[in-house]
Amino acid sequence: MTGTTDTPTAGRARKRPADRRDRILAAAARNFASVGFHETRLNVIAEEAGVSAPALYRHFSGKYELFATALIDLAGRLTAAADAVPTGDDPRQEISAVLRALAVTALDNRESGNIYRREPRLLNDEDWRALSALSGTWRARLCTLLQRLRPDLSYGDGRLLVTAAASIIASPVTHRVALPRKTALAVLCGTAGAVLDLDLPAPAPSAGGEAGLVPLGRREAVLTESIRLFARHGFHEVTLEQIGAAAGLPPSGVYRHFQSKSAILAAALWRASERTTGAITEGLAQATTPHEALIALAGEYSALCVDDRAIMTVYLRDMNALDAADQRSLRRQQRRNVDEWATWLQHARPEVSSATARYLVHAALSVATDLTISYRDADADTVAVLVAAVLTGDP
Repeated sequence: MTGTTDTPTAGRARKRPADRRDRILAAAARNFASVGFHETRLNVIAEEAGVSAPALYRHFSGKYELFATALIDLAGRLTAAADAVPTGDDPRQEISAVLRALAVTALDNRESGNIYRREPRLLNDEDWRALSALSGTWRARLCTLLQRLRPDLSYGDGRLLVTAAASIIASPVTHRVALPRKTALAVLCGTAGAVLDLDLPAPAPSAGGEAGLVPLGRREAVLTESIRLFARHGFHEVTLEQIGAAAGLPPSGVYRHFQSKSAILAAALWRASERTTGAITEGLAQATTPHEALIALAGEYSALCVDDRAIMTVYLRDMNALDAADQRSLRRQQRRNVDEWATWLQHARPEVSSATARYLVHAALSVATDLTISYRDADADTVAVLVAAVLTGDP
């Protein structure tokens, strides 16, 4: 017979750490934000959380549930932060308090926040509705407060301004520029609040959906159709058969021009990078002063985003599908572009530090990409006004 009283733990169940689920969720959010859903490995999450793989499965049925829970949890944190701000009689004061609460939460979750910006398209319908309900709560509150503050503002312009302000607040999740927390909050909240005061231009006439002729060259047709498919469905969900069919080729015909689907993605993202770099040269050629340079840079980049939403969508969401060497090379070029913008910003605004200038440039770039991806009818002139306001600090 085995004794039951000869160990200190006899007669009671071993206690699991109370925060095990939270540690798993935090590790998952960091991994999903860093390398994307498809590249994330559950064994890596378990190791970072300090649990075994079986322990992870006791809390989550698989990668999708872990992903959806992490994303909705982050949305819930933002909503809870905004909900904690009391209502008041002064809409401007309340807006400022809500923006600050959101900015604090964004900075607190900087390592994991990019999951919220880049990966929601992977959610199923039920989880998408849950996420939308959470984010819609504080967005609707800001829109209502802005309408009280500016009763002549149209509903559409109000939504655009709130989206731009939210993009500024969330922009630190897209980069690793270091600023003291107090300074970062002042920069984010001050810039977002100023954007809400902007008067937007009358919308330009819509040019219509994705109309236009398809390139006749086979390689260019493959690349063009791949970008459209990647933007619509995501890199991992698109097959070579689909690409070939869209370009009027069998899969073997695709291989005559690209060695793999990854090679197509690399070509697409390098094209986006080259166009972004080219927009800098084109913008500066139009300017004679540093302030004019910021306006021109905003205009050229906004036009690029609006004119080719598909390639900018792919650049934002599918970079992590590239191999490590291509990612490093593209990010080096991206840093060079940011540094060029930041240098002109400092020339125009000498009181701004180098780190703050880069913070503002990243915020401006986030506004451009978020607006053009979220609003299919956002025109280049409107986006440019918002981007320029972030850079120049002008009302």
